[in-house]
Amino acid sequence: MSASREKKQRQDDPNQGLTQKQIKERKEAAIKKRNTVIYTVIGVVVAVLVVALLVWNSGFFQSRTVAMTINGRDYSPAEVSYYYGQTKQSYGYYLSMMGYDSTKSARDQVVDEESGKTFYDLFMEQAKATMIKEAALADAAREEGVTLTEESQEQLETALESYRSGASQSGYPSLNSFLKAYFGSYMNEKVLRSCLEESLLASQYQTAYSDSLTYDDAALEEYYTENAADLDTFRYHTIFFSGTAESTTDEEGNTVEPTEEEQTAAMEAAKAKADAFRSEVEKSDFATAAEAAKAEDEDLTYEGEMSHVGSALAGPYQEWLSDSSRKAGDITVVESEGSGYYVVQFVERFRNEDDFGTANIRHILVKAEVAEGAEEPTEEAMQAAEDKAQEILDQFKAGDQSADSFAELAKANSEDPGSKDNGGLYEDVTRDTSFFADFLNWIFADGRKVGDTGLVENTQSGQQGWHVMYLDSVGDPLWKYTAENDLRDADVQTWLEGLQEGYEAVDGSGIQYIG
Repeated sequence: MSASREKKQRQDDPNQGLTQKQIKERKEAAIKKRNTVIYTVIGVVVAVLVVALLVWNSGFFQSRTVAMTINGRDYSPAEVSYYYGQTKQSYGYYLSMMGYDSTKSARDQVVDEESGKTFYDLFMEQAKATMIKEAALADAAREEGVTLTEESQEQLETALESYRSGASQSGYPSLNSFLKAYFGSYMNEKVLRSCLEESLLASQYQTAYSDSLTYDDAALEEYYTENAADLDTFRYHTIFFSGTAESTTDEEGNTVEPTEEEQTAAMEAAKAKADAFRSEVEKSDFATAAEAAKAEDEDLTYEGEMSHVGSALAGPYQEWLSDSSRKAGDITVVESEGSGYYVVQFVERFRNEDDFGTANIRHILVKAEVAEGAEEPTEEAMQAAEDKAQEILDQFKAGDQSADSFAELAKANSEDPGSKDNGGLYEDVTRDTSFFADFLNWIFADGRKVGDTGLVENTQSGQQGWHVMYLDSVGDPLWKYTAENDLRDADVQTWLEGLQEGYEAVDGSGIQYIG
């Protein structure tokens, strides 16, 4: 090696001139520095990963994914979960009857073994249909410059308040925590309000279109001619003879189901009884024969002459009754799917001009007092409530018996906050209105007329007491009301199908976070 090159090497050697101890200390310091840098980098990476994990678990990233796209609009997981949750809720108590277990994932529970369809598929299918419909309606409304009316705004605030009440009653610390438990971890009040606004705008727009449709008498008569079997009223008698063989108990107390031979024998015996009863009716009349048959068999049920519109007819004798050739006095025996036999007698069929489709009803609710700590009123309390209701009715009958005088009595005495200030009035009540059965049965009883009064007992929990009833006014005959609604429903459906044309729900990556 040349002298100059050796000199340069000595200059480049950092350990030149150091003792072995110093060299060792320098190497250890270098290693320690390198490890410090490595550990610092690892620490930073771990910290970043921890933060990312916390953010992920908070739903920050998931909530910003696209769960579904409809007509170019992206829906977040929170928005889709609203419709999914609403659909799930609409099934209500039917879910348990369908075998649904709320403690398990809907994705893991099959509702249809043949197709493999899960409850998740069922809920999502219905949710998508609703989302498409509301999107189409809301888009059309906005194109026309339609905004929420004051009434719709009030409905929005009422809906939000009901959620707040639900959160409070369920013990949740805030509305958002309740919404996350109810709809899923991405829901909050802001999203809920947005979804409710969309739904209310869609509903408002559809209702406005539906209300704009009118049908003249010619259209209603034409519909009646084509659907008389559904719109006419049928009067008839019916009684049922059971053909179900009873089960027995063996020596060990186990239930023994009837054999096929025993079931056949039971059906043959029921047929014989039905044929014999028919013969008795032909000798006398249905009611007389029914009373005689009930005296021999207390399990028989005869409710007198029945009256139903054709669309409400049920049972295996529906087709026989609605046959256009049927005439008064016709009688037949009809099998009921291996369970027994009906004997049916036709009385008459007619277009009922007196049976109304809607009613304006006034009522006064007199609640029975419930003692402190008790859940139900005593019989004495119920009797006291009935006595007070009767006093109010007597007071009404002693006056001019007008709608106005009844309204004043309602304002002074009724304990129904929903109608008291309105003189006890509920308008446009139909057979499908969500009042309890006895209330509706009184309103739509055969022969009911405007001005009729009466008392109806209420046995619903929290509402036990008596109603003083007054039929204020009625709408069109039931057949005409039904015809108009059927025509309107068909036209609205056609209109909706046109609005939704081209609309499609396309799943996005965020759909995995629903359900």
